Amino acid sequence: MIASLTGILTSIGKSEIILEVNGVGYLLNVSSKLLSSLGEIGSKLSVFTDLQIKDDKMLLYGFATYADQNFFRLLQTVQGVGPKAALSILSALTVDELILAISSGDKAMISRAEGVGSKVAGRVTAELVEKVTSMNLMTGNNLNQISSKDVNSNNLETHFLTKDKEHTEVVEDIISALINLGYTRSEVFSVIMAIKKDFNQKKINTDFTVNSIIPIALKELSKVVK
Repeated sequence: MIASLTGILTSIGKSEIILEVNGVGYLLNVSSKLLSSLGEIGSKLSVFTDLQIKDDKMLLYGFATYADQNFFRLLQTVQGVGPKAALSILSALTVDELILAISSGDKAMISRAEGVGSKVAGRVTAELVEKVTSMNLMTGNNLNQISSKDVNSNNLETHFLTKDKEHTEVVEDIISALINLGYTRSEVFSVIMAIKKDFNQKKINTDFTVNSIIPIALKELSKVVK
């Protein structure tokens, strides 16, 4: 089993890279998230890997973190989720976001992944919730650990809010306002997380204030809450 590789990045494709290790070029299927974080051709790169053999073909998948590697394998224990769907989910959501979606039963959040419908997303939340809440999860580039006692919806929410103390009060005010409009806390929080991610990546050209974000949140909620 090839668990990790360190080498020179020699090629970047739409969904794969080639990593040269000791003169051998390894073709790695990777998430869009990893693609967006890559350095220049010729730079040194270390990745966690997963090797799968199907129809006499060997396919190698690469991940930036141990957590991504673990969740790639965990997702494939769900009926109807293969490597392609698992990689799509990890392209759409961070491990932190995926943990929250599973623990809160938020299949709408998971179905944002390309090619993952509501039925499959529902199976992901239903089949993995006990596994997620009973295991120690290694998350993030620094392999920080979230213990099982932290993986319930209330503690997870605190975990995500305290990671961004600058906007904690604003997020709490937005959540409170939207709950008063009739939305559930899990519906609201998953949408606010997605908006905050877009804001951090400068995809939203506005200030992160209650008055600015609530209209955006309402628009997104109308898409996922029927």
